[in-house]
Amino acid sequence: MSLKARPRADHQHAADQARQMPGQWVLAGTYSSGASAQHAVRQVRTGERMPAYRPAGSFQARTELTQDGADLWVCYVADPRAADVRESIASGLTEDLDAFSQRLTEASIATPRRTR
Repeated sequence: MSLKARPRADHQHAADQARQMPGQWVLAGTYSSGASAQHAVRQVRTGERMPAYRPAGSFQARTELTQDGADLWVCYVADPRAADVRESIASGLTEDLDAFSQRLTEASIATPRRTR
């Protein structure tokens, strides 16, 4: 009995596909064992040794056992840094670009110009 050749996981392609479809699960590859697939899950979530999935926390991952091994599925959930900015704007800690522009305009009108 010969072992069936498995294609390598193409993590860059999977990450690119997932970014184009936020919230949708994309098959990244099939691993020969559940343990190796679980190890890949941790690396996807942290971006450790898998730069395609950076920044850390921007992807979720899960495995599914099949007859061929363990499928690794990835899902792009967004850039966690962008969420932090949105949350800080909502809480009033940071202002959005329109509010900043308005404040800058008002400050330039209120500030007397120097004359020589």
